[in-house]
Amino acid sequence: MKIVSFHKLITLAAAVALLGFVPHAQSGEEKKEAGPKDMEEAMDLMSGSLKGLRRLKRDPDRWSKSAALVAKGSQSVIAAMKWIPKEIEELPEGPDKIKALADARRLMGLTLAGYAELELAFLAKDEEKVEAALDQLKEIKAESHEKYNRGE
Repeated sequence: MKIVSFHKLITLAAAVALLGFVPHAQSGEEKKEAGPKDMEEAMDLMSGSLKGLRRLKRDPDRWSKSAALVAKGSQSVIAAMKWIPKEIEELPEGPDKIKALADARRLMGLTLAGYAELELAFLAKDEEKVEAALDQLKEIKAESHEKYNRGE
C-alpha cells in the first residue's frame, strides 16, 4: 500500500470517527433544511458547493466562507454514501456487484476525505493546499463518473 493511500485511509477513518461520535450543533435554519432525496441530488449539492467557491475568489471573507461552503458540501457527501449508484444496482447479484459496491464506497470515502482536506486548506488559508485538494477531488470525480455515471 502506498504511503499516500495509507494517509488518506487514516484521514478518512479519523473523519468518520469524528462525525460519528461528536455531536453537531445546528442552528434552527440548518435543522429546517431537508437533506437530499436521492444520490443525484446529493451529487448536485456536492458539485454546487465546489462551484460556489469560484464566486468567493474576490470576497474579503473568502477563506472562512469557502471553508463553510465546503463543510456544507461534505454533508452532502455523507448523505450520498447511503445510496447505491444506478449502474451498480442494475448489476446481477454476484462477485462483480459486491466488488463494485466496495469500490463505490472507496470512492465516496476518498471524496469525503478530499472535502475534509479542502476545508482544512481553506481554514489554513493555504492556496497551494486548496489547489491540490481541488485537483484530488477532480480526479476522484473523473474516476467515479467513468465507472458509475456512464449513462449521463
